Amino acid sequence: MNIYLETIQEIKELVEQNEIKDKQDIEQYLDRCSGLDPVAEGVYATVYNLPDEPDKVVKVCPDKKDGYYIFARWCMTPENQSNPHLPIIHREDVITLPCGMVVRVYVVERLSDFTDDGSRATQPQHFHDYDFGLLWGSFKAVMQSFGMDNSEFPEEVKTLEVFVEKIKVSSSHLVKRTDNDILDVVDDNIIESHEEFLETLFDVLTQLSTLGSMDLHGGNFMLRGDTVVITDPIAHKYVA
Repeated sequence: MNIYLETIQEIKELVEQNEIKDKQDIEQYLDRCSGLDPVAEGVYATVYNLPDEPDKVVKVCPDKKDGYYIFARWCMTPENQSNPHLPIIHREDVITLPCGMVVRVYVVERLSDFTDDGSRATQPQHFHDYDFGLLWGSFKAVMQSFGMDNSEFPEEVKTLEVFVEKIKVSSSHLVKRTDNDILDVVDDNIIESHEEFLETLFDVLTQLSTLGSMDLHGGNFMLRGDTVVITDPIAHKYVA
């Protein structure tokens, strides 16, 4: 991980020398001067390939609205590190710029997309497993029913059993809608075969929805082999 360590060290030195002052300076340095190779960009963060560690990627979060660090630090707690449905986060570095902005940088395991071309899964059939796709559409609809502020989720959905029932109800409603082609419902067999995943998702929603708005679109789940991993479920943190 020499390229990463050298990059972080040089950024810190340039910050101390007042050569890197703000978010734009960080982005320009990473794009032009570092050995990191940008591979994906979101609203609040950019992901880079790490050439000397092909099984890892680097995620740079320079936006003050970004809530990824809340999820990342939760994943890094001892009780969550061995959970197969959470990403392995190897390292966190925090850099405070002269402007006061905090940039958080993470080294994360490389995971696989559901689609061959890396496009976001938006329909059940886009996923590696159609049953999971049905499940995804239903639990996403459950969370969308809370709107942009999901902070009431832990009070309204107190147990995993209640969450599962809401998923089933949501699934039955999706089948009845005329604006999609979903013909199948989430049944007990699908629930049972994804029980461990649902337990993890429920923990994420229960413990983190009071801190930030949940975003469960298809791009925020990836694969480790055949195992679904929740990668970035917080759209943005709530304003204090």
